Amino acid sequence: MPHIDNYAQMLQVAAAAGPVPVAVAAAEEYEVLVAVSQAEALGIVSATLVGSRPAIHSIAQEHGLNFADADILDEPDPMSAAECAIRLVASGQARVAIKGQLQTSAFLRAALDRRAHLRTSHLISHVGIFEVPGFSRLLFITDGGVVLFPTEEQKAEIVSNAILVARALGIAEPKVALVTASDSPSPDLPVSLEMARIAALQDRWQTERAHVDGPFLLDTAVSPDVAQQRGRTGQVAGRADVLVGPNVESVNIMAKAITYFAGGRMAGLVVGAKAPLVVGSRADPPETRLVCIAAGALVAAAMGDGSHRQ
Repeated sequence: MPHIDNYAQMLQVAAAAGPVPVAVAAAEEYEVLVAVSQAEALGIVSATLVGSRPAIHSIAQEHGLNFADADILDEPDPMSAAECAIRLVASGQARVAIKGQLQTSAFLRAALDRRAHLRTSHLISHVGIFEVPGFSRLLFITDGGVVLFPTEEQKAEIVSNAILVARALGIAEPKVALVTASDSPSPDLPVSLEMARIAALQDRWQTERAHVDGPFLLDTAVSPDVAQQRGRTGQVAGRADVLVGPNVESVNIMAKAITYFAGGRMAGLVVGAKAPLVVGSRADPPETRLVCIAAGALVAAAMGDGSHRQ
C-alpha cells in the first residue's frame, strides 16, 4: 500500500484497489447518490442501493446519474432500508455500509443490533481524516462523534481503531499523539495521567505496529520546531499522524476549528465493527462523501487482506 498524503492520492489508490462492493442505506439522497455514482465511475466501488426505488430513479434522472449497473432494492422505509443494507454487509455481499437519508443514530443502531452480526468485541469510534492547509500529510483525529466520555480502556480502543485506519491508508507505522492540555502528566489534570498510562502500553502498540506517546499539547504533537523547543524527543513528538483527544467535546471542537477557521477538509469513518461504516454529515457535499467512500473502501480492503487487528 503506497503512503497517501492527500485526498487526490486516496482516490487514485482506492480506484486501483477497487471495486469494493458497498451497500447504501436509504439511498434516496442527492449528495450520496452523486458520490456513489462518481465512486462507481472511478472503479472504487460497486454499489447496491437500498431505498425508495422511485425516488432513487427520480434523483438519478434529474441529475444525469448512471446507475445502470447498480442493484436497487426497493425499501421505502428508512429504518428497514438500513437493516437491509446491514444484512448485505453481514452476509458478505457488501464490505462497506454507507448512510443515506436517515439519522446517524438510526443507522448505527441498525449496524450494532446484535442480530445484525456486525458487532465485535472492539469498541466502535469515529476517525476523522483531515487535509489541513500547510501540512504535507493527512491528519487522523479521533474520536469526535461516537464515544462521548471514554474510559481509559476505551481510549486505548480508540487508539487501536485509529491505527487501523491510518495503516489502511498507507502509513506503515502510524505515529499517535495523545493530546491534552498539558505536555506532561499532572495530578491537576487527571486525563494527562490516563494518557501517560495508555502510552506506556508499549507491548500492545508494538504488536499493532504503531508509535504511541503522550500526553502532548497539540502544537508539541504536530510541530517539529515546538517539540524541539520544549525538549520533547521520540518518534511521535512534532511528527504525529494521529491525534487522540480526551473526550468527544474537545475532539469535535478541534475538528470544527480545522474546517471553519483553517480551511481544512474532513472525511471520516466509524470503525470497530466487522466492516467500516460511512456516516457523512448531511452538510457534507458530494466531494466529501466521495472521499469518505474511498476511505471506507480502503479500510475494507485492508481488513479483507488480514492486515487489521483481530
